[in-house]
Formats: sequence, structure tokens, C-alpha cells
Amino acid sequence: MVDKSNITTPVNVLYCGACGMPPEYCAYGPDFETHCIPWLKTNHPRIFEKLHGNKKAMNAIDDDIDAAREGGAEEEGPIEPWNTHQRLTAFYTKYMPEKLDGIDAILVKYEGKEEKLFKALVKKYGEEPEDPYYTAISDSDDENN
Repeated sequence: MVDKSNITTPVNVLYCGACGMPPEYCAYGPDFETHCIPWLKTNHPRIFEKLHGNKKAMNAIDDDIDAAREGGAEEEGPIEPWNTHQRLTAFYTKYMPEKLDGIDAILVKYEGKEEKLFKALVKKYGEEPEDPYYTAISDSDDENN
């Protein structure tokens, strides 16, 4: 008799209809913004939200940034630099708080062209807010010298 306890079921893998890769890897392809994102949003919105739209996680990170600004952060400082969402949130918090609600749409619009966006914002409004990660690095360098 056959031992059925070791039998596994096949795994169903979703492949992007635009690039042919699993959605987890679409971002590494050249047509991610123009082909993969629209296809994934249209055909599998829940997977798109899971992979690219985890707003709760981003809000938690933004809360950590706010705590750091208010002095509630650990003494060691942040362990990594801001991501694009955090940079834009800090920028709009400083210069245009009324635009904070539109950050997600702006990031989608400028995906792949983030540095161009920040150059334009700096030209229009002024210096970009300082990332606490780099401040902590320069402070520790000053202490060591």
C-alpha cells in the first residue's frame, strides 16, 4: 500500500501577464512601472496591495521617524537611511503639510524617477530635510575624532 502522508499538492504560481515573471520579481524588470504595475493592479489588486501597497507598514515607519524627531528614539539612532516614502514625507512635513495625503499618488507617478522629483522639490522649496541616519553617522565620526 502507498503511504499517502508524504504526498504534497502542486503549488500554483502566479506569473505576471506583462513580463512573465512572478509578481515578486517584476520590480527587477525594465517594464515594471509601465506594464507590470497596471497589469497587477487590474488583474490581482489584492496581491498588488500585499506586495507594493502595505500602507500600515509604511505608516509604522513614518511613526518611527516622527518619534525620532520628537526625541523618543533610541540613543543609537536609525539603522538605515530613509526610503523614498520617508524622504518625501519628511519633505512635505517641512514645506507642504497639506500635500501629505497625496504622497502615495506622487510616488506612483514618479516611480523610477525619484531623484528627478527630489531635485525639482529642492529647487522649488529649499533644502531637503536631513536624514537622521546620516546625522548619526556624522555625529559618531565627530565623537571619534
